[in-house]
Amino acid sequence: MPPKAAKKGSAKKPNASGASAVGKNWEAGLSKAPFEEESWQACVSLVVGRSPEEEKLTQALSVAAQKPQRKLFSLLTWESTVAKIHELGNPKAKRPDEAPVFYEVTEPAKVLLDAGDEIPCDLMANILKFQLLQIKANDQQRREAEQAEEEKANVDPPSVNKDKGGAKVTDKKGKSPPSPVGPSKEKKTKLKRRDDVEPPKYIDDEPKDGPQHYILLLGFFQPHLIGALDALGVHVANVIKLCSEHTQTSEEQQEESPFGGNEQTTSPVLDSAEVHGRAELDLFWSGLRPVLDSGPPQSKLHDVVQLSYTAPDLSSHTQNPDAELEIGNQIFEGVANLIYDCLNWRLQHQHYLDNMELFSVPTVVVIDAEPAEVVPTPLPVTPRSKKKFVRDETPPDQ
Repeated sequence: MPPKAAKKGSAKKPNASGASAVGKNWEAGLSKAPFEEESWQACVSLVVGRSPEEEKLTQALSVAAQKPQRKLFSLLTWESTVAKIHELGNPKAKRPDEAPVFYEVTEPAKVLLDAGDEIPCDLMANILKFQLLQIKANDQQRREAEQAEEEKANVDPPSVNKDKGGAKVTDKKGKSPPSPVGPSKEKKTKLKRRDDVEPPKYIDDEPKDGPQHYILLLGFFQPHLIGALDALGVHVANVIKLCSEHTQTSEEQQEESPFGGNEQTTSPVLDSAEVHGRAELDLFWSGLRPVLDSGPPQSKLHDVVQLSYTAPDLSSHTQNPDAELEIGNQIFEGVANLIYDCLNWRLQHQHYLDNMELFSVPTVVVIDAEPAEVVPTPLPVTPRSKKKFVRDETPPDQ
């Protein structure tokens, strides 16, 4: 990572040791920065398609989730992450006046993207945590602003016609001063001004005892990314496998084929991108369970829940944006309800653990007062020795 530019008026340039010290500072700060706190909890879910065809369903989910439907949901995609890297990762480009904290993490990632290399898992985990901390800060600011508005709305206007004791206040001539709050003469109208923007209507279906925010991760196919995020204090709660009704129907028809699935079927030629995408998904689903089982006994990797959601068929609606958005809304609603159900299961399981009582059952050990009589075990007689013994007992010939 290139060093920061020196301040104006300073003739000295930062040396290599100073640059490494700056890098270590932001890396250590990002690693130690708390994501979840007692007053703010988040539910992070990774949504991945079962196959490249079903991974296209995440695009419809992404379009629906970006609409102002659910106020407590945020989305992080691979495309938005790459855009953030190009926006903040160039040290020569002009950054916004208030650059987000730990934006330096995007600089080494941009170098790798410009060179055509892949971003390693550990670096991608840091980039995701950097964006998750931004989502946390924005949500906390929104909550503070809403709380301030509620407190302002609940404050009654001060009364000017009465003193603290309740007596009526008059002027020198004995007349009461005019009340500043009089009858309104403005006519109520339903017409809107050009600058008036109607606030969005959100679907308020989140559980009241749930976390403060929900985050969906789309487009990330590195199974070790879950372990790397866990090491940084970001715990993935769910891994949701997105399936399609059309794909399941095709698989059932292939299984019911009289040829047993060995017939030669004509299939379109896959390009290199589709082959690479299929290999990435196969690697993800085959390596997910070993990653979750690799954590120590008390690791939260063992608490990651694998879920599955079957979405409607999207193949016949790819050219219709309205139909695709409608299916995306259905997927978003189904995924959200699945997450809510999983939270309820967790609460029930935790209630079971909190109210479970374990009792140790004593065992009775019987000790014999007298030692048992030892009976010698006869030696086994082999057929050869028995035959020899009979021969010896035969009297000699007369």
